[in-house]
Amino acid sequence: TPSPPQEKGSTFLQLGSSTEQQLQVIFEVLEEYDWTAFAVVTTLFPGYEDFVDYVEVLTDSSFIGWEHRGVLTLNLTDDPEGTRLRRQLREVSAQIRLLYCSREEAEAIFRAAREAGLAGPGYIWFVVGTNLGGSDQLPE
Repeated sequence: TPSPPQEKGSTFLQLGSSTEQQLQVIFEVLEEYDWTAFAVVTTLFPGYEDFVDYVEVLTDSSFIGWEHRGVLTLNLTDDPEGTRLRRQLREVSAQIRLLYCSREEAEAIFRAAREAGLAGPGYIWFVVGTNLGGSDQLPE
């Protein structure tokens, strides 16, 4: 009798969708769940201005009553302990956060968010970018 197929483990497939496509899908999810209040968190990662502009386009051209609670642009240099980062993240009033940054920056931002109590139940983060995959180990 033939033996059953062996499980090889799951494979993480990263599709190279554009930032605009990712944002369109995220806004569909936000609309579906009636999560209309959100904030944008970004670093100085290349393309962040286009990201912020496209969020404005999506919200301004929509009939949904979006409550855009502002943009927080983080500068992660000269803050090795993450003290300023934790303080800045606490000042964001929305529980829904759209984050645009590099993979390395995301790890630092989520570490600070966990330490500040902003990564547990009640907080929803959408991480956007074309450069977040490419590793066997996903950030915590």
